[in-house]
Amino acid sequence: MTSLRNKIILALVLIGVVLFMVIQIVIIPENEAQSEQYQLAQQSPLTHDLESILPYKNKYMGATSNLVMFNHLPLDQLKRTFQLRPEKFTIEIHYEDKTTDVEAKLFKQAMLYNSVSAFALVDNLQTIEYRFSDTTIVATRVAMQGLFGEDLASLLTKEKWRTSVQDKLRDDKFVEEGMKQLINE
Repeated sequence: MTSLRNKIILALVLIGVVLFMVIQIVIIPENEAQSEQYQLAQQSPLTHDLESILPYKNKYMGATSNLVMFNHLPLDQLKRTFQLRPEKFTIEIHYEDKTTDVEAKLFKQAMLYNSVSAFALVDNLQTIEYRFSDTTIVATRVAMQGLFGEDLASLLTKEKWRTSVQDKLRDDKFVEEGMKQLINE
């Protein structure tokens, strides 16, 4: 009887060790790789996940929680501070970096993507000033509506977002024309 119990205990220990090794060697690295891939995809406007910013939908721009959305948009890795100007319905984003510190194509796509995202999510936001150390870029709701459609909030479904925003940003000509709509100071 004791011999059978010892064999069962030994079998359970071996099963536990094997399961522990499978978890440590296969499952955890696979999950980490998927998480890393997701984070990398979030840096591109073409593959960014709309779902990650939908919780920041708000009617009014005065809430500081609106600023958190920029932590979930492309260029979130750049150091920055924020200033709300509720009297002008404006968000100022002060970046420590130069515009040339970011690859040019990604930078242009991100400026348009982040702008349309913010205007679609915050109903009364009218202007975003991106202040880099070498220039200031100003995006307005009117300019984004001209590029992406009148009712930006109506774009906030996965399918519409992909076709009306992300697919358009794949077109270099559209991106160049879109950047002309932004004001450089």
